[in-house]
Amino acid sequence: MNKVAFWVSLVALILAACSPEYVPTPPTLLPAGTNPPLPTNMPLPTNLPQATRAPVGLSTAQQAAITLLSSTLNLAPDQIRVISSQTVIWPDGCLGVQRMGVMCNNQQVPGFVIIVGSNGKQYEFHTNRDGSEILPAAAEQPADAAQAAAKRYLASALGINIDQITVLGDAEVEWPDSCLGVAQEGIMCAMIVMPGHLVRLQANNLPYEFNTNEDGSEIQPATLALTWKRSGGIAGFCDSLTVYLSGEVSGDNCKANPRNGKLLPAEMAQLATWVVQYGQANLDASDPVGASDRMTRQLSLFGNGNAQPNGQDQKALFNWAQDLHQRLYQ
Repeated sequence: MNKVAFWVSLVALILAACSPEYVPTPPTLLPAGTNPPLPTNMPLPTNLPQATRAPVGLSTAQQAAITLLSSTLNLAPDQIRVISSQTVIWPDGCLGVQRMGVMCNNQQVPGFVIIVGSNGKQYEFHTNRDGSEILPAAAEQPADAAQAAAKRYLASALGINIDQITVLGDAEVEWPDSCLGVAQEGIMCAMIVMPGHLVRLQANNLPYEFNTNEDGSEIQPATLALTWKRSGGIAGFCDSLTVYLSGEVSGDNCKANPRNGKLLPAEMAQLATWVVQYGQANLDASDPVGASDRMTRQLSLFGNGNAQPNGQDQKALFNWAQDLHQRLYQ
């Protein structure tokens, strides 16, 4: 080792021996129930959507209860307060809420029973530990829970604000099966009576009906817009399609399992145009009776207009339905 390297190493050892031992700074302990302060140079957001303005200092489960009641009753979150929150172990995956026609697994779920209040009324919610699963208690469901759920469903389906939807009616009914009274080809329904609601809404000058269970946690669109069937031919087709006005699609094929989907925006716009323009039309584009390898093609349009589709538009309707079925089974 040369002299320069020796003296450099010696100086480094002396400095290290003289330096004080590093001791990490302990974290600052805050009183229970308080939040850490925000940095003073951090601007507070001023354009938060109203639905996110839940009171601070709450657990995620408590915030979930406030958010759900806020959207159900169309209230500002700051008009809702947490009355109590109790830790529980739910006996099943349904969080202790028994609903007719719903099977619950027997796995225990840690969570909370949370009671929130607004305008002098109290509402009980059952949640899992982080609030990602939440159900209103059966005895404490808001009276218009099914109606509010249907409005949220339609607003999402049409891509519109919930205040653009008008309620035309909300009737309590007993559905004859687990499919809420809406039969679909290829779908088996349990024959069990389901208490629920028939909710009638209006949006974009068109009427929509939804069948729900009692609390609105299950929703089935019930306003048909179009049905289509194709069978026979050299290829042995056996296809069918059901399209609801709110954009849901149910397809069947005897060679494959039933499939469900949603209309694309362009398909939705085209269907709405036909529904507004034409009244109910039952169309048949089948091959002549007696033709070899005869193929039947039938389509029903459930429109609200006064006109009937001409030959060109009938062809467009059949092509639209056939392309939609093909896309569903790609």
